[in-house]
Formats: sequence, structure tokens, C-alpha cells
Amino acid sequence: MKKKEFLSAGEAGRALGVSVKTIQRWDKAGLLPVTRTATNQRRIPEVFIHHLLKAQGTSLRCAIYARVSSAKQEHEGHLTRQMERLQQVASARGYQVMALIAEQASGLNEGRGGMKRLFQLIEHQEIDVVLIDYPDRLVRFGYGYLEETFRWKQVRIEVVEPPKAQTPSEELVADLLSMVTVFSGRLDASRANNIRSCVANALKDCLKAAKADGTNRENNQTPA
Repeated sequence: MKKKEFLSAGEAGRALGVSVKTIQRWDKAGLLPVTRTATNQRRIPEVFIHHLLKAQGTSLRCAIYARVSSAKQEHEGHLTRQMERLQQVASARGYQVMALIAEQASGLNEGRGGMKRLFQLIEHQEIDVVLIDYPDRLVRFGYGYLEETFRWKQVRIEVVEPPKAQTPSEELVADLLSMVTVFSGRLDASRANNIRSCVANALKDCLKAAKADGTNRENNQTPA
């Protein structure tokens, strides 16, 4: 389970309840272990912020959000296990859990009750962190936009299991399958699954053919 190791000056300031200018002054005074990015942006180790909060007797306020797509997944205990895992992570990171939000709903459903509850917490500034398992637990598309919007409200999203690094081809396949999922969402489950399966197999065949073609061209090239 990978956690965020560094916070920006704004994130550190929000966690400690101070302004960015205060973080800058502390940095100049040598009171913070600050590193710099390639673009000269301040980054503060999150573990240091946690130590400060613990010393102050305070902690970040957290909302846990868990979701499964189908009633079958919920019945098989996936939702319960997801919630338990997130609660363990929140406890390990010293967060104060303000809300536990769990729901069974499609990631394409814009009217999800759980998401509305999450937005209310953010709007009323009742939380500092949203803890989720995977990005698509929140949304199928536009996760980056949602992350930026939450940041404007001084709330950050923490993903327990960040997506694995993918090759450009793998990213393309994932994007195409997500598009198919959206357009097949109005079909019944069996027809939608058949469509996704056919498209996934076709994409895999295309990738294999492309790789084989590239290998053949390399083998046929003669040294200059």
C-alpha cells in the first residue's frame, strides 16, 4: 500500500492550519525539512507533518469512500473488505475518520447518494482527505479533473493502490475498454459483458499483431 510521501506547501499549510506564507517563512528559517522539485516547488515529507500534528494532538480529518458496481460484488463481501482495508489505512496514517461512505452503484451513475454525501462534506469543509482504493471507485472518467476540483476546496484524494505504470499500448487498450463500458452501460448485463469481452479480445489480437510486425521489421533490417 503506497502512501503519498511529500506534500506541497499548500497541502502542508492546510494540514497544519497555517498559510502558505507561514510555510515559506518556516522553510527560510530552517524549521522544515523541505526539498525542491525540478520546477523549484517546495515539497515537505508527509511523515514530518504527521509528527507535528501528533505533537499538537490533532490529525487530518478523513472521509472513507468505497464502492462496488454490482449487488453480486456486495453480496460476496467485496464492499465490506474494501471498507475494512481503508479503515486500517486511515488508522495507520493517524487520520480522524469523519465519515464512512459505502455504496453499491455504477461508476457511471452521476446521481450516486454516496458521492453527493462526499460533496457535502467537502463543501462544508468538514474533511481534509478522501481515502479511496482505486481512482475508478470515484469516477470512470475525469479523475484528474475531480482531483483538481477537490484541491480547490483544500481537500486531497489519497489512493491506497495507485494504478500500475502502463505502456502506451496498454493505456490505449484501457481507455478503449472504458469507452466501451460507457456505451454498453445501457444494455443488459449479459449483452454488455459479451461486447466488452469481444472488444477486449480483438484489442489483444491487434496488439499481438502489432508487436509481431515490429519484431519482423527489426529482424529484417540490415546493419548500415
